This record gives sequence, C-alpha cells and structure tokens, in this order.
Amino acid sequence: MSIKFKDILLKEGYKGNMITGELPKRLDNTLFTLIHVLGGFDTSDVINFASNANHREKKLLSKMVDDLRLYDNVGVRGFDKESIKNSSRYRALTIFLKTIADTGGVNSLTEQISTTDPYFGDYVKPEYKKLIFKQWDKLGKADYNVLKYFDVVGEDKAFDNVADVVYPILALEWLGGVENTDFAQAPWMETSEMGFNKLKFKVEPIGFDYMYDESDNFGERGYSCWDIRVLIDKDGDLGLPINPEFIDNDYSPFIQDLFPQNSRDKLTSHRSYTEDQYELIEMLWEEYEVYRHWTHSFCRFEVVLV
Repeated sequence: MSIKFKDILLKEGYKGNMITGELPKRLDNTLFTLIHVLGGFDTSDVINFASNANHREKKLLSKMVDDLRLYDNVGVRGFDKESIKNSSRYRALTIFLKTIADTGGVNSLTEQISTTDPYFGDYVKPEYKKLIFKQWDKLGKADYNVLKYFDVVGEDKAFDNVADVVYPILALEWLGGVENTDFAQAPWMETSEMGFNKLKFKVEPIGFDYMYDESDNFGERGYSCWDIRVLIDKDGDLGLPINPEFIDNDYSPFIQDLFPQNSRDKLTSHRSYTEDQYELIEMLWEEYEVYRHWTHSFCRFEVVLV
C-alpha cells in the first residue's frame, strides 16, 4: 500500500507548532516532517529562518513548500521520497531557507537576490542577466528599455511584476546594493515644517522588500517597498520662544520627547509608532521623492537620533 505525505503527518499526531510559533502551523509541521523524512536542513535552520525572514520571505517559503505538491493525491505511486529529495524544487527550497537562516535575510545580500529568488528565473533567463548588465555598463545606467530586447516585457497594470519587482532587483544587483543608489547617497536635508526650527535629517534605504503579484491566479497581491532608516538631529526642537523660567535640568529637545528611547534604533512597521511619530516620518520621507526610483512606498523604518 502506498504511503501519502499527509498520512505521515496524521500518524505523528502533531499538537500545535513543533519548531517555532513564528510560522503558520501547517508550514511548521510540514518542515518538521521534511527534516526527518528528507533532510537537507534542521530545526535550527527553521528557527533562524523564522526569526530573520520578513513577511515576503515567509510567504515565499510557504509557496515553495506548496509547489512540492506533497499533499496531492498521488495514486499508486505514493509519496516518492527520493524523487522529491533529488528534485530541483526541493534543492531550491533548502538553499533559500538556509540562506535566510544564515545571513539574516535576503535584503542584507541585495546583490544576490536574483540567485536566491526561485521565481526570478521565470522572468529573466540566467544567460540573459550578464548581457543586460553589459548593456547597462555601456549606457552607464540601468535603463528599463533594455529589458525588452531580452524578452523581459511587463504588462500595463497598476502593479507589474517586471516593472515593480524584476527590474528593481536587477538594477540593485547591477549597482552592487542599496548603498549605491541615488537614494542612499542623497544629502542631509533641513526643514522647518510642522513647527520645527531647521530640523536636520536624512532618510536612507537599508533594504528592498517585495512580493510577486499572483492575484490573477487568486493568490497574493504584489508589492514592492523600501525598508528605510531615518536619521534625525538629536537636538531638533520646535521653533518657539522658550521662557528660561520653564527650563530645568530635565528639559530635552522636542524630538527626543517625540521619539523616546523605546521607539528608536529598531526596524519595525508603522504599527509600532504613534500617529504623531508616523506623521513626521511621512513628511521627511516625501522630501526625498526626487531621489527615489522604482518604488515610492516604504514598509518598515528605523528612527535613529544622531
């Protein structure tokens, strides 16, 4: 009698998550079973992956597991352990999982995104990437129009996988990482908006996050956005006259009151910030519009007072 993968899970009788609560139960249980049945990674890899991965990377791992079709009704063939273990899909899964586990996220290796993204090859043939880069080298810029000569063609949609995901990934790799973008090299700025007295600040990218759009196939909607760091002068204050009588030893500039210590030096979503904090970040972000390319959205941000 043939054995099916779902029969293995039922036999084990898992109660809740077996490795980490940071992943959905089904994904956690499937990975736990794969470790013991097929191998290629271990529980520490999964724990580190769950800790390091962002939302997109977790969804991507889930899709890679689904693509193994472990839960399909496979008839008399049953669960073919060796066939799955030696498949290119399973090898890609293990490489992707361990890369995120070991490096702290693909965004920390921007120049390698195209090699760790298992779906990038659906849009750009490996042999074409070097040719695209050669053309960009000659032009001295990452020209989007070059892509059409290598059968990389987008669609006229509000969000397009080629224009909003594939092209930025290629451009970032060609540049050598986010630190070499115009956005990263933009200067410090100064503003007196929102009542501040010449507040000095700098917004810089520290990562590029994305997800392919699969809504046409009833899947996830796509997105692309920057992870950013917002550097602000720690002495930033409001442009109001201050009566010396009200200044005591506990006085601190307004920016330090707006961003107390527990809201600084951590990369997190806007949900972790107050409405006033987020309003200021949005205003500072808009000042860098001329330097931003490929996407005009940010996802997570970190505030640093300097």
